[in-house]
Amino acid sequence: MEASGGHSGPMVHNGDVPSRLETNGTSDDRDGFATNGDASTESDEEILGNGFSCESMGPKKQLSRSEQDIVRLIGQHLRGLGFNRSADVLMSESDCRLEHPSAAKFRSHVMSGEYHKAEQDLEELKSLMDCPQSLLKMKFLLLEQKYLELVEDKKILEALHVSGRNSLL
Repeated sequence: MEASGGHSGPMVHNGDVPSRLETNGTSDDRDGFATNGDASTESDEEILGNGFSCESMGPKKQLSRSEQDIVRLIGQHLRGLGFNRSADVLMSESDCRLEHPSAAKFRSHVMSGEYHKAEQDLEELKSLMDCPQSLLKMKFLLLEQKYLELVEDKKILEALHVSGRNSLL
């Protein structure tokens, strides 16, 4: 059948089904039908929702430090929004961790006001720091936060004790 407009080949009208239907560029190996990029396969190869298999993506790109930081921020934001599975997939595909277990423990102690434990956690984090000055800065910020919270709670004498503390050195 000759199509109008100079196109040769079989004409397909709305409602006709060609012999092998493909939608969004993928198909099922058994019956030829697939929708929205989802496809099934008889092999053990994992098919992702976008129609690409894990094996077809090639080797993973090595991320720079700033790219890893960006991925972590995105992952943390996804978790904050409640998209935990999406964050897990992102972390898995990027080979990044949202945070080191010691960092999570440190954050938890700071958030609960357990500053003595948080200061101990800093010792565990020391080996992960790029710069020795980072530890000193973090201790300062920790004591500053403790001081500000004591002042806010009208515990002036305790706040003065924290401000006169020389354990930073």
